[in-house]
Amino acid sequence: MKRSSRPRGSGATAAEAALEASFERARDSAGEERAFFKRLMDAIVYVHAPVSDDARTPRLVQFRHPDGFDAIPFFTSLGKAQVASSAAVKILGVSGRELLSGTRGATLMLNPNDGGVVLYPEEIATWLDRGFLARVERLAPAEFVVGPAIGAPAWLVPAISRSLEHATFVSSAYLLETHASAGTEQPPGLLIWLVVELAFAERAARLVTTAIQPLCAEVDVIIDVAVHDVSQPLPAGLEDPQILPVFTRIPPT
Repeated sequence: MKRSSRPRGSGATAAEAALEASFERARDSAGEERAFFKRLMDAIVYVHAPVSDDARTPRLVQFRHPDGFDAIPFFTSLGKAQVASSAAVKILGVSGRELLSGTRGATLMLNPNDGGVVLYPEEIATWLDRGFLARVERLAPAEFVVGPAIGAPAWLVPAISRSLEHATFVSSAYLLETHASAGTEQPPGLLIWLVVELAFAERAARLVTTAIQPLCAEVDVIIDVAVHDVSQPLPAGLEDPQILPVFTRIPPT
């Protein structure tokens, strides 16, 4: 990693401006999102390290995200890194590839002061290993009736279980078949219902989506993912004795 040296208050370079423009386009397009991450790998981004840290391998500063988890912030330009800086940190420039590879297993957040994006460990690993990024779309809550997922693809339950094997923040998962409420024309679908520690709700949903989306090319049914706060009672629809969790974490003894 290299220490940044451009004078404080100077404008963004052409490379930084191009990276930030690509990031803005990626917010609304799956194709542009992939193009941005390919550009990010070779771009220089900026991180914070403790000013007193002179270790051979720098330790990067983390912050507590409002949702309750820790993340390493990084920035598309030196100017953005300077705005979020303090006397306690120094700014380092590093390629996106080096950052993602060197912090593997950590959660990162790009441009946190500008409503940026969180990158969870599973997403980073999948991108580094396979060049795949899941496309996640937030949907408004809808009312539906649930029942046992009788017609689910045979591969789906094993894929869910494998994805959650090391996700200690997920206590259980259900696979449900959904039917629209009376008077609504909508075909049946599938719903993966995750019971999760609230601070990790989005990570859990994205983790499962990342695992199953590459397998869905020939699936003709909509598969949604929902999260449920582990501290709250399960909804009444899951009281059906035919509905059993497809994954349950066994607490350590």
